[in-house]
Amino acid sequence: MSGTHPRKESHPPIAGRAALDAALLPTELVFVRRRRPVNKLRLKFSKNGPIKFIGHLDVMRYFQKAIRRAEIDVKYTEGYSPHQVLSFAQPLSVGATSDGEYLDMTVNSMKSPEDIMDKLNAVMNEGIKILAIKELDPKEEKAMTLSGAARYRIGFRANSRPDFDWIRAFDEYLSSDKLPALKKTKSGEKEIDMKGMIYSYSPDNNDQTVELLLAMSSSATLKPTLLFEYFYKSLGKEFDPVWLDIHRIDIYRSGADDKGSYIEPFITDDISERVYIDG
Repeated sequence: MSGTHPRKESHPPIAGRAALDAALLPTELVFVRRRRPVNKLRLKFSKNGPIKFIGHLDVMRYFQKAIRRAEIDVKYTEGYSPHQVLSFAQPLSVGATSDGEYLDMTVNSMKSPEDIMDKLNAVMNEGIKILAIKELDPKEEKAMTLSGAARYRIGFRANSRPDFDWIRAFDEYLSSDKLPALKKTKSGEKEIDMKGMIYSYSPDNNDQTVELLLAMSSSATLKPTLLFEYFYKSLGKEFDPVWLDIHRIDIYRSGADDKGSYIEPFITDDISERVYIDG
């Protein structure tokens, strides 16, 4: 009994089949994914009152919740764990107050920058307030990257005021040619000269405070507590950082023009606030 055998179909090699399938795809099925236009904003905010005892990470979480409450159309990162696209300029020490903190935020849509500021201020708790807002060029670097200095007003807490004329002594200390110090780093201790990190100094004998413009960048940062620690060491006296009443007035961005390198507040239209720092 003769039988018939089913005819075996021949298939092109795998590589050849892939090329054939690709050739048969209609051109209408080819999609190009386009990025949505977004708005990059820089916000200036204050941190005063009891909220000064909240740390940097808690401030970040506070803003994330405030943005959700204000129903801001904020941009989120992609991936398995999306989070809001936010970036802060420089952390503020716990216990210090400020009228010049900065936050970079990216939104998918908005009526205007001022509308974003109003919505956020409407949901803010006492102590944090948005003071100014500016729309940035999409290619603008993060405030943290651009930071170059910070202006502080520093005095002593009421129960920790020195029993000597500290402003006169501080003025004499700053007049030294060099101000050596040991700064703690991730790899150990590093010897630095604080003199070149002090861009300006102004005492106020009536308020018993001093105003200092200090370096604060990725390459050089001088904290007020380190400066006062070595000031006290020069007098042979003990020092505790909690004695200081530190208020950050503003954070300055670094830049350069035909006159040289300079620093200026992140949000300002007043060129007189620009400080040249390379002589």
